[in-house]
Order: sequence, then C-alpha cells, then structure tokens
Amino acid sequence: MRTVESTVVAAPNPLLPKARSLARNHAVTLTVEGGRIDAAVVTSGRPHRVRIDVPRWSAREQADAERLIAEALADHRGLAPGDLPDTLEADLRHHDVGIAPALADLDAGCECRTRQRPCVHVLTTLYALSQQLDERPVLAVELRSSGAKPATPPDPDRIEITAIDVAGFYGD
Repeated sequence: MRTVESTVVAAPNPLLPKARSLARNHAVTLTVEGGRIDAAVVTSGRPHRVRIDVPRWSAREQADAERLIAEALADHRGLAPGDLPDTLEADLRHHDVGIAPALADLDAGCECRTRQRPCVHVLTTLYALSQQLDERPVLAVELRSSGAKPATPPDPDRIEITAIDVAGFYGD
C-alpha cells in the first residue's frame, strides 16, 4: 500500500478513493506472471488494459532472498501454501533486499487517454494486487525473483500416500 499511498505527499491523490472502490468491487481481472502484471479494469462498462512491469532482484538480492526464504520456511513449518512468515520482511530488509519497489520504479502503462499518471486504472491494479498479496504473500517473491519459485512448505494436514502402511491402515 505504501507504493500507492505515500506518506510524504503534500496533498492526497484524488484518484485513490475511486481506485480502492474499483478494486474492492472486483472491477479488475489480474494476471500475474514473473515480473509482469496484466490487468483489465472495467470502468463505466469499458475495459482498460493495464500492464505493469516490476523490476527483478539483482543476482545478489536473488541469492540472499532464496537463502532467507529457505531458512524462514524451515523455521516455520506448518504454514499454509502460499504463506510466508511475518519475520521474513524484517530479514529481507536487514539484508538490503527490497520487497515492494517504489511507484517510480514500476514501468506501468494503460491504454486510457487520461494525461494523469498513474491513472486510476493503474492504481486500481495496484490495489487489487495488494489484495492478492495479502491472501498469498509468496506472490511478492514470485514477482521480484528471476523465475525460481520458493519451495512451498508441506501441508501439515496431508501425508504422502506412499507413507501409509496399507496393512496397518486397513487392518487385518
């Protein structure tokens, strides 16, 4: 959210309430894939295509992130698939690995004709993305990483079928 709603601006962006409302009312369809966000934002019955390119981590940041994520997941077994431990953000920041890039670092485009940038469609896309990140935090890592997805922890409510002793399970 800090990417969109900066705390150091002189005046609030008048487009933010509309963008929040559009995202909250599901007026946006997102496709997120490896450093790129594609969206269709429907306003007044008309879809607007939005594209946002997210800068990838450098090789050093990628290596640090992979190591820190592996350590965090090992220390926090039992997380739901797609979740990350809350302590990971502080660990990444401590090692100078940025998580959310600044709005100025995003390469965003929209097919609308408005001159104001970022337009309401880009802001709506960012709000919808933040909703998805809240539901599935590992998406932030997938957006910034260079293709490698972090290992998902095993689901604590599942066991591999090969781990079941059939004779013992069904009895004699």
